[in-house]
Amino acid sequence: MRWIALFLAVTLAGCVSPVVVDHRAGTDFADYRSYAIDPPPDDQEVLSLDGQRVQQALRRELAGRPLTSAGKDGADLLVRYRFVPVEKFQGNTLQFGFGWFGNGYGLSTSTPVEGETYKEYKLQVAMVDRTTKDVIWEATSRDTLHEELSSQRRAERIDKMVAEMLKRYPPAAS
Repeated sequence: MRWIALFLAVTLAGCVSPVVVDHRAGTDFADYRSYAIDPPPDDQEVLSLDGQRVQQALRRELAGRPLTSAGKDGADLLVRYRFVPVEKFQGNTLQFGFGWFGNGYGLSTSTPVEGETYKEYKLQVAMVDRTTKDVIWEATSRDTLHEELSSQRRAERIDKMVAEMLKRYPPAAS
């Protein structure tokens, strides 16, 4: 029985998508034939290393699709990306308790929670209709980037995030 429960838990965990995708209902994605990458304002002048990695991954994943690369003024879609900060808390505490329920007596001890808050970043990619400025498709990675990742691991993780996102573009007809 334990093996069945373990198998089901592992199977269901494998079903969780590594990205969350949303799109505007009623959009005919076949109408979009070209794209241009539109970096966030803080990456416009000097492209960050992670921004370079995202753009390389986007170009690689969009190659061979019906979309072709175009200039920003002539593209049907603007591909925008950003890193969304997620605050995390890492801490520890020691708690001990003893209770006597019949008479209401008890013993307890606790130490203050010690730890620190830090940020990790989720990658978000959006396809924006250039003429209407409306987002028509958006994907957010469940995986995160954090400071301790090496350059190689950051590049690998960004490549994987972008590949997983664009596997689901255009969305399947519903």
